Amino acid sequence: MDDENVQAFLIRIGEQRRYSKYTLRNYGQSLREWIAWLGQNEFSDGDYLHADKRIARMYVAELASNFKPPTVRNKISAVRSFYKFLIQTHTAERDPFELVSLPKLRRDLPVCLNEKQTVSLLEMPEMLAKAGKIDEFRALRDSLALELLYGAGLRISELCAMKWKNIDAKRNVATILGKGGKTRLCPYGKRAGELLERWRHEGNSPNEMDAEILRTAKGKPIYPRLIQKDLKVYLQMAGLPMSITPHKLRHGFATHLINADADLRAVQEMMGHASLSTTQIYTHLSLKNISKAYRQAHPRAEV
Repeated sequence: MDDENVQAFLIRIGEQRRYSKYTLRNYGQSLREWIAWLGQNEFSDGDYLHADKRIARMYVAELASNFKPPTVRNKISAVRSFYKFLIQTHTAERDPFELVSLPKLRRDLPVCLNEKQTVSLLEMPEMLAKAGKIDEFRALRDSLALELLYGAGLRISELCAMKWKNIDAKRNVATILGKGGKTRLCPYGKRAGELLERWRHEGNSPNEMDAEILRTAKGKPIYPRLIQKDLKVYLQMAGLPMSITPHKLRHGFATHLINADADLRAVQEMMGHASLSTTQIYTHLSLKNISKAYRQAHPRAEV
């Protein structure tokens, strides 16, 4: 059972920032881990209100020895948001993590499948259903999930939270509630539109406008780990890299748009990036396009 400060904080960010259930769960988990660590190590008598910078540094060091930098930064970001709330409500005087150094992120270029590989992946659920290896319900649901992850550039949490009221079937556009409670319009393709209509009639999703679209076989809203698990099956059957994740399908969405000369700011809007510099990462991905541009434009290319 969370203490009253944690409960109040999660309610606050759920209402004000309109975070998804998935994000709220991760925030809560990060806070519980921090508080439990204090108690287990008998720091500040387990009292997070009086933890100091020395203790915060020790916690970051322990996280860094067990997790990759992005995970460490996400966990500490949640804890720092909690302390900001405590300071605003005059419950705590300071944030012990303020000015504490965090592991640096590597600026690796996003990894994604090429277009041919992506088509192979998207076709896999129906191929397995025709071969009798999975049932028609799962094939339809997972085909729709993959089409929306790649075809609309959705985050996995956005996909799981998507409701019928978010769908404009006439225009093939979804209104998505993204990070920080910001909404954006995400066009999706003809194939995704066809699958949505089939799912509306053949799936087990309630037709209420406020109901989540994707469901398990038992009729409950789908959850990220199920999508991640099923994706691994399709990658293996298609002979594709097992390192591909749902988020890397989103990378593919942006990469393939930019490779086809889509407007960078339009891609930024569809991805829901706060900064154009984030979207610009995808302009560096295609060696084929870089080489093509060089051959076409540089006077020494053919010399």
